[in-house]
This record gives sequence, structure tokens and C-alpha cells, in this order.
Amino acid sequence: MAKPGSNTITGRLTCHPDGYGFVIPDDPTAGGDVFIPPKKMRNATHGDQVAVRLIDGNAKRGGRRTRSSLEGEIVKVLSRAREVLVGKVFHYQDEPYLAPLDPRYHYTIRLVDETAEDLPDGRVVAAGILVQPGKHETPLGEVVEVLGDPGDPDIQYKIVCYTYGIPLEFPERALRQAESAPEIGPDDLDHRRDLRDEPTVTIDGEPASDFDDAVSIEQLPDGSFNLKVHIADVSHYVTQDSPLDTEAFVRGTSVYFPDRAIPMLPPRLSNGLCSLNPGVDRLAVTVEMEVDRKGNVRHADFYESVINSNERMTYTAVKQILIDKDRKLTRRYKDLLERFRWMLELCEILHNRRVQAGAIDLDLPEAEIEYSEGEVLDIVRSERNQAHRIIEEFMLLANQTVAEYLERREVPLVYRIHEEPDALKVEEFREIAARFGYTLETRRLGTYSAKSFQALIDKLSGQKESQFLSYLMLRSFKQARYSQINRGHFGLAVDTYTHFTSPIRRYPDLIVHRILKTLLAGRHESPEAQSLYERLDDIAEQSSERERKSVEAERDVMKWIMARFMSQRLGEEYEGFIIGMRHNGFFVELIDHFVEGFVPVETIWDDFYVFNERGHCFIGESNHRVFRIGDQVRVRVDKVNLDRHLIDFSPVLPPIQGPKGRRKSRLPRPR
Repeated sequence: MAKPGSNTITGRLTCHPDGYGFVIPDDPTAGGDVFIPPKKMRNATHGDQVAVRLIDGNAKRGGRRTRSSLEGEIVKVLSRAREVLVGKVFHYQDEPYLAPLDPRYHYTIRLVDETAEDLPDGRVVAAGILVQPGKHETPLGEVVEVLGDPGDPDIQYKIVCYTYGIPLEFPERALRQAESAPEIGPDDLDHRRDLRDEPTVTIDGEPASDFDDAVSIEQLPDGSFNLKVHIADVSHYVTQDSPLDTEAFVRGTSVYFPDRAIPMLPPRLSNGLCSLNPGVDRLAVTVEMEVDRKGNVRHADFYESVINSNERMTYTAVKQILIDKDRKLTRRYKDLLERFRWMLELCEILHNRRVQAGAIDLDLPEAEIEYSEGEVLDIVRSERNQAHRIIEEFMLLANQTVAEYLERREVPLVYRIHEEPDALKVEEFREIAARFGYTLETRRLGTYSAKSFQALIDKLSGQKESQFLSYLMLRSFKQARYSQINRGHFGLAVDTYTHFTSPIRRYPDLIVHRILKTLLAGRHESPEAQSLYERLDDIAEQSSERERKSVEAERDVMKWIMARFMSQRLGEEYEGFIIGMRHNGFFVELIDHFVEGFVPVETIWDDFYVFNERGHCFIGESNHRVFRIGDQVRVRVDKVNLDRHLIDFSPVLPPIQGPKGRRKSRLPRPR
């Protein structure tokens, strides 16, 4: 935070590979992120907590707009973010060094241990930093683990897990506790409602093996619905302060890569005793809601239960039944058909209610990897159908209903919050949207409501600049996080929200289960409950951090898979669309594969191209050719950097016809 009467602030440094950085202030009222030029970085590195002195600067640097109008210089590193780095060994003048794989870390590390001397160049290792970089100090380190060779097919997973602190093995004590967990016995059922005879299904993706949630539904005589959302009773097995609980807190979340998962809980629980697998008795916590035709919850009940899921359905199968009217599947699931129709009907009611309330529905495409015998066959857009929406709407409703119930009873809680966006970032987005002819309506005093953003999303639907502006809009929002203090959820347009429906894979959900069950049992003022309440701040902070790390890890692996996939297609040509612009080039998303790459401006060889910031396009000085957002272009795969997960394209341009139909030679203009 800023010191009283000074122009110094503190915050976390985010570095860019090009040498500059931004400091995200600890004080959200500080006026936005602070730009740090390369020569003002001092000896700070990516992620460090730093003190910054504000200096005169403006929003135009190098002929382009940055994301901040504040500029500063780092005066002190308050704490270091990195104690361990992953990189490749290389030797210089017979001395071993580490070249970090993270391009945002701007130093090489001299390795001073004997182990490093014998390692060949290119070997991937994790090194502990013994001496941090300083004004007159070269950073020193020692090898703490040899991860393997760059050609190892699993090396990227090892790199990512080490970089983001994702444990690959469970402690022995946690494993012993999981293995000793008993199957369901008569004593476990005494106080539970027996719902085993009630038609119940899980609906998940094809690869899923840990089923947190199941649903049951009935339509009542007046047309309203009785919806039961059954959530795995993980807290029955993972008791407070046990070895499993300690490890789950450290991990915070399960991490999902395209071809594997790193669970928060050992597989005996995550895929076994806790998972709501079909045809077996499972313990659950049920949220039973009576929902009217307008989507209002007229009554809600919460209780521990035992269920037996009838079917493990997939999103694809449910979509084929409800939308495609697949005859074979309709006959196979004829006993559940009416319930699937009720689910779809209630889903549409709930969705319409959320939209009317102002919820933001930013449906950005995601990549899905298709495998064949362990090899990547293709990278495609993932399909999000009505079956996805059914489960999404039901889980949102259950989460909100639990949060409101606990808040009304004034019980301490871990909320899921999404604060209103920063005014400066929204203003920057609004200016760019205006260049494309779109307006963002203000609410009051220059602020914006969720409805304003959703209205713009509706206008963008089907437009060629839709994806570009949607991504910019998302970047203007704050990240959702966990907090013991309720600040509402801007994106969902609700005042109170929590995470309850995924306790197998998210630690906050497990905590909310404990809080709810403690209240239902009348033990919410017990010493054990008070001990839990005292830890909620730490739990919220740790869970938010682990969530961010898991998202970054999953993104890194996806980028690596894309880069590896395209490295086998060098020289090939593809059609694509321009989806983003920078001052030095533009991004193209391919049509045949859901992959994007960068076209550097210097590869557009038929003219000298200038970036028009206001028009967000490149214009040729002589031929006046224009490259805009949404244009279809043909590109060639030029090069791939597997270490940095970068894909470079170059445009395949049609020849310019000279006099009498002769083709003119086009040479790049000297720069």
C-alpha cells in the first residue's frame, strides 16, 4: 500500500519477456497497474513483492498504448517469489549455468554445486537459488533435482508441476489414511435420508472419473420442480486436521491436463469411495430445492443422504437424446427420458432468470485434444451443448442456495467473490470497443453493471471482431477469488455465492461442506467449529493462489501441446482468421485446427506495413493492403519454439499483377 504523504506504493511485479514489467498494487485504489521500464527494474524478478516510486510517465510508450498510465521505478525488493527455478543446463568457459525456461525471469543462474559440473548441456533441472540477483551480484544456485532430457515425453509435465508447485506424490500418512477408509457400513446410514430408490444420474464429460455431483428431478402438479443436487460427502472421509486434510489444503485443487489429472485426493477416494459412481451406494450431502416456473427457490432443505446413481451419463449422450433425438439412445434410456426433458425445461428457466438479473455469459471457445493411441490426432474447439448448461445451471443454483442459507444464519463462510472491474481497465476496453462502433452503457458515476457487459456481448454475437473484443473484455475484469468477506459476484450478478458442489477437486467446497454439516448438527459453536472459522482467511488465500497456479499450469501444458503439434507441420499452409493485433504483428487462429500463432509484421513482405492503433489494423504504405480483425488469411507455419510454446506464421500472399498480366517481383523494403 502507499505510504502516507509519499509517492511510493507496494505490490507484486509481473515481468514481460521483453524486459519491462507491471506492478499490481496491493492497494486497489492506487490508480491501476504501474508500468516499469526495463532500466527501472532494479534487480527484481517476476512475482517479487516490491516497493515502487512513482515517476512522471504517460500512457504512450514506444508509439503504442500500454495497459497503465502510471509509471514507476522499483526502489526495493520486499520479498522474493522464487526460491527454485526450472531450466536447462549449459556450460560457458567450463562453468555450468542454468538458463531458466520462464522467459519472464531475466537472469541466468551460475550453478556452484558439483552435480551440475557433470550434467550435459540441455539437461532440464530444478535449481535452488542460493544468491538472488543484485546490483553487484550474479545469482547463484544449486541443482536440487534432475528432471530429465528435453526429449522425454513427460518432461513438460514435470517442468510445469515443479514450476507451479504441484505435488506429484502423496505423503505416506495421507495414503495410509485413504487406504484405511472403510466401505459404507450400517452405522453410516443411521442419520441419513435414504434416496437409493430415487432415479438419479451423473452427467459429466467422457474422460471424467471423479464424479462430485448427481441430480434427481420431479415435476410437481403445479408445474414447478423438485430438484435435488447430491454432492459427494467428502468431509465424511477427509476429517478436519487429518493427514488427508492437510494435503488437500496444500494442493487446493485437482489439476486437469488433456491426457491426465493430478487429483487433490488420492485415487481411492477421488475415483472410488467419494465418487458418485453408478450402481453403488455413496454418501452425499443433498440440497433439495422447490423451484417455481420463474426460477425462484420457494423452499430449500439440506441434509446428509445415501444415494445410488442409476446412470453415468455424458454431455454428448444427453445432448443426443434431447437435441438430436437419437432413437437408439432414447430407447436405451426410456425410463429417464421424461426426467431429462424436465432438466432441460428447468435449465432454460434458470438461465433466462440469470440473464434477466444481468449475469454475464461470456462463452469463449476452449481447445480440446483428440488422441489416438497416446498421440495427438487433432486439436479442436470443445463443444458446449445444452447438457453442459443443465449441470452448470443446477450447480450455480445449489451454490447460491447454500451460500444464502449459511449467510442468513450468520455462520462464517468462504465466499466465492468477483469484485467489480477496475474503472481504468474498463475505460481502456470501452475506448477500443468504440473504435469498432460499440458502446458500453454506464450505470452511474462512470461505473458499469454486469448487464452493460452482457448487452455488449449480445451485440457482438456473430460479428468478426467478437472473439477479440470478448477476450479484451475478460481481461478488464478482476479474477474471481475466495474470501471470508462477502463482496458479491459481479459476473453472476448475485449478492451471495460460494463453492459447494465440487469437494472432490476443490478445497473450499470441502470446507463449506464442513461448515454446513456442523450447522445442521448443531455444533456450529463447538471448539472444533471455532478452530475452523479462525482458519478461513488462510484457507481463502491459499485456495485462491492454488487455483491461479493450476490454471497457469493447465494453460502452459495446452500451449506446449499446440506447439509440439505444429512443430510437426513446419512449412504447411492453412487458412485462418485474424483474432488479435499487437504493434509488431497479429494473431491468427487456424480453421482446420484450433491453434493460434503470431504473424510478425516483418514477414508481410510485399510492402512496409504500419500499425494503425485507432483502426486496430495494419496498412501497407504503398499498396494500401489492410489486415484487420476478422479477416481471413492464408498462413504458413514458419517456426516453433517448444521451450516458450510459441508458434510463428507468415502470410501467404497472392502475387501482384504488373502491366500486361506480368507478375511483379516483390522485395521487402529495407528497414
